[in-house]
Amino acid sequence: MDFSTMTDEQLGDHLNAVLAEQERRKALAEIPAQIEELTAKYLAGGGKIEDLSP
Repeated sequence: MDFSTMTDEQLGDHLNAVLAEQERRKALAEIPAQIEELTAKYLAGGGKIEDLSP
């Protein structure tokens, strides 16, 4: 891919796509730990595991 031939708009579009992909990957890496933490808080607060959706 030759960035030197792209317009500023095209470069911006590619930059936005890269940033969105990085955000998606980060979310996929972090969400399981967040779910685990929230589940523990829910259960510690008296919630029932069977009330949580799979």
